[in-house]
Order: sequence, then structure tokens, then C-alpha cells
Amino acid sequence: MPFYPPATWTPVPRTRWAVSTVMTRQNNVPVNLAGFEGLDSTLALIPYWDMANHDHPARRKDELVGPRLIAETVYNAGNERLECQVFKEEDQSKDFSSPTPIFITYGNRTDAEFLVHNGFVVRWNPDTRVTKPFKLNPEDHLYKQRFHLLKRKDMPTEGKFAFGNYDYGASMPPGLIALACVSAMDETDLNLHTVQSSEWLDDLSTMPPKLADQTELRLGEWLTKLLRVYPTTPEEDEALLQEGRQLNPTRRLVIQYRLEEKRVLQGYVHKSRLRPLEDVAKLSIATLSDEK
Repeated sequence: MPFYPPATWTPVPRTRWAVSTVMTRQNNVPVNLAGFEGLDSTLALIPYWDMANHDHPARRKDELVGPRLIAETVYNAGNERLECQVFKEEDQSKDFSSPTPIFITYGNRTDAEFLVHNGFVVRWNPDTRVTKPFKLNPEDHLYKQRFHLLKRKDMPTEGKFAFGNYDYGASMPPGLIALACVSAMDETDLNLHTVQSSEWLDDLSTMPPKLADQTELRLGEWLTKLLRVYPTTPEEDEALLQEGRQLNPTRRLVIQYRLEEKRVLQGYVHKSRLRPLEDVAKLSIATLSDEK
């Protein structure tokens, strides 16, 4: 990051640089507040972090592409300071005898946080999350029964839900599972579970097997519908990002971010064992307008 002495500043360009640096290069770091138990966090600038290549430790065997050194920044509560530790990825040792590239990990950040605060997007980020709004379809003839059951179980009937990458072990939020479960019920099931004290509406592992399959299918249908909203397919995005292709830097970032969102959605679609979808309009879950 360049440094401009105050004497060389001009009113607009340098001020804009200073403001953008402070506003976009924020790092979430732990702090120990006197009088409070445990740790809180605050945003701060950390020198040299913007000069390092970011990567995350491999979490899948097929991700390891060669020997790498990973630098992780951790908080030492005893000394109340940040410390950087470097380890060799394959064996967690500190043998740095051979020339090896060094990467730094900024911690568990979503692609949205990387894009806003650091100006890049991480391919296959294990910590990324997608947030989408959805609700019960008010035009469904069983809408009132579904709404009543969800309210009775203290579950949301609409809202924005965030979920991570299924390939890295992330799961759907309970509220979304309950919404899909109730949406997948027929009238007999709705009447039955409105009377009974069913506490498993938000947990696929404890649902009756048939209803669990229907719930996963409903989630897959909804996510397929979301994928169809995008103007391009994942394959088309990957073609746009091929090396050597001239792209505006901002457009390249947007395409990378969009592609990672699609990969998260695709992971759950594949998990749902989705049958060929012929009529998405019949779904009982309707998404709110999705801005790209």
C-alpha cells in the first residue's frame, strides 16, 4: 500500500485514497475489554496484510496443489496481542529449507467480506455464505394452514436465510428447513402435525424418512429456481474468467463472486437428488425479488 506524505496531498485524489483505505481495509480482530469476561472484537488496520497473498488451509484432499506455507494470525490473550504463526501445510512443521510460497489467511470470512473489505474473491472459500430471502407462497390454497403451523411451532414464515458450502460440511439453517418441510406437506400432514406436538420440523435427521426426502426435494427445487434467475450458468462464468481473456477488473470480481454463489447453491441441489424439474411455478415456496 503506498504512503503519501500530507504535504503532497491534493484535495480530492489523496483524500479519496485515504478514505477508501480506512473504509475498505478493515480487519476484524479480537480485543480484551477490561471489566468484561471473554473477548470482543473490533475493526482495525493491520500493516502489511494487504501486501500478502491470501489463501486458506486446504480442507479437502483434492485442494492441496503443492507445498505451501500458511501464515495464521491468532490472538494471544495472555499478552493481549496479535501473533503470526507460519506452518508448512503438509506436515504442520516449520521446516522452511526449500523455497516455498507463503500465503496468509485472514480467518473465517465470507466472499462478501473479502470483496468489500479486501477487494478480492476467494475461489472455493470454505467459509463463504449465501443469503437469500424466501417465504411461503400466499397464492397456495393451503397457505393459511402452513402459516398457522409454522407460527404454532414458533418458526418463521418468511425471512432472509444464510447458508454455507455443503461441500465443506455446512448445513441449512433450521428456520429454512422448517419452512421447506411445512411447504412440502399435503393437507393430511398439515392437519396431523398441527394437532400433534412435532418438534422435529427443523431437523432433517429426526424427520420421518418420507417427509425428510420431500423436504430435501423442495429445497432442491427452490435452489434450482434461484440458479435459473442468474443470466449465466456456472460454466459460462468459468469461460469468462479464463486466463488471457480481457475483462474490466470490477466485472471480473463480480463474475467471480457470482460464480461462488452458484457453487454453494449447486452443492445443495446435488445433495437433494433432484428429479428433473418441469414446472417450477407449482412450488409452494416463492422467493422474494433477488437483486444481482
